Amino acid sequence: MFARSQRLITIPFLLPALALLGTFFLFPLGRTFVISLSEYSRTGRSTLVGFENYLGVFGDGDYLNSLRNAILLAVIGGFMLFPPAIAIAWAFHHRLYGERVFRFLIFSPVVLSVAVVALMWTFIFHPTFGLINPTFAAMGLGDLIPVLLGDPRTALPAVAFAAVWHGIGIWIILISAGFARLPGEVIEAARIDGAGEWQIFWRIMLPMMSDLFRVLIVLWFVQSLQAFAFVFIMTGGGPFGSTEITATLMYRTATDQADYGYAAAMGIVLVLILLVVALGLNRLLKRDDLEY
Repeated sequence: MFARSQRLITIPFLLPALALLGTFFLFPLGRTFVISLSEYSRTGRSTLVGFENYLGVFGDGDYLNSLRNAILLAVIGGFMLFPPAIAIAWAFHHRLYGERVFRFLIFSPVVLSVAVVALMWTFIFHPTFGLINPTFAAMGLGDLIPVLLGDPRTALPAVAFAAVWHGIGIWIILISAGFARLPGEVIEAARIDGAGEWQIFWRIMLPMMSDLFRVLIVLWFVQSLQAFAFVFIMTGGGPFGSTEITATLMYRTATDQADYGYAAAMGIVLVLILLVVALGLNRLLKRDDLEY
């Protein structure tokens, strides 16, 4: 009886969150699913086609290519993001000289809009007016570096680097918070037993933060698979579709081809893929709980 009363008390506090969730997530998702069951003409007329759009999505080579690029963007960006973010957070945990300056330099890009950062890195990567290619050319090393956004081999890593540069400050804050909540007595006991700083970091601190890293990795993959602005502004999906991800393909299908039903079906399939990826990563990375 007491437990039931507790649950009833929590309901009024959950109503605002449930209202926001229903308004900005569940209703748009349901509306998108309804749209995905129809075929739209350029005049706005719709014809109910059932699950025909979904059958087309699973056999669409462009969609599969965009999904592959989105996964590659997540993997490449993850390797660019987590090692330096962990290293910087660990360094901040040990109180560096000039720490405030470093914190400002690392966190300042976060306050910039995605559009500004994407345009800035597009200019930096420009083969003629940018900074990288002309610098290598001035040193006589122009043949060592390709046109970063114009080469299918380097365009996706270049976009991933810009996205990581923009948001790494947030991830450093989260990892720093993880380091700060570790019990000091465990780390001090390890030092008394003769463990070095690297051993403490590798064998004690990282394992104790495994739950945090599991959540961060899942969030990164979900965020990367939905990436849009950096790809749209920096490459538009090119060159030759090498950076085309699902979000940009959906946008072009809806706006350029006015095929709203097919674009909506792409979005629903992406939501299902995100759920599978999130649940799969969470299960794969889950470890036994540590008590400390």
